[in-house]
Amino acid sequence: MSEASAGVGGKSLTVKIGEWFFKSRDYTPIPLIILLLVFCKANPLSTTFGLFLIAFGELFRIYSVAFIGTVSRTRSHSTGQKLITTGPFAYVRNPLYVGNFGITAGVAMVGGVTWIFVATVLLFCLQYHFIVRFEEDLLIERFGEEYAEFMRTTPRWVPKKFPKLVDVEWPDNFSYSLKSEKQTLRTIFAVTLLLAIISTYKAS
Repeated sequence: MSEASAGVGGKSLTVKIGEWFFKSRDYTPIPLIILLLVFCKANPLSTTFGLFLIAFGELFRIYSVAFIGTVSRTRSHSTGQKLITTGPFAYVRNPLYVGNFGITAGVAMVGGVTWIFVATVLLFCLQYHFIVRFEEDLLIERFGEEYAEFMRTTPRWVPKKFPKLVDVEWPDNFSYSLKSEKQTLRTIFAVTLLLAIISTYKAS
């Protein structure tokens, strides 16, 4: 559901792996960034599509954070006081991670190296498969049947249907989510700018 969860005992191997990935998720993109900076061959086509994915991912994150609030930035294992099932959470259980996928895949695409893009997508799916299993275990422990029903009715990643624009639920305001995403936006800008500078230097 979110990027933060509460710990339980008796964890399976899958959940333990997910917990490790959860704790390390701020650092796992570093090898990708290093590879991109070394091998990047950004071009107008890869940059255009990459920036489109990044924009989708970040806008979706901002929209999602506006509903889930401070739990999205919690570094401890906290699930919050109530289960969020409104806004994007009414359609997928992990909208923040859908946004993360857009950003990560977009940055990899900007780099213009096919094998790095493919590896990034595969490794992202592997990492977040385990993270989500970890969180689901914790959320079941915290919310019980309420979350079990949420799992039965709401897909993890891909909506069963997309709402009409008039039916889209909007938050009261975006002030917290915009403030919360400042660091993410700065990081995206810095990395994409570096990729552009390095690619231009290589092409000259």
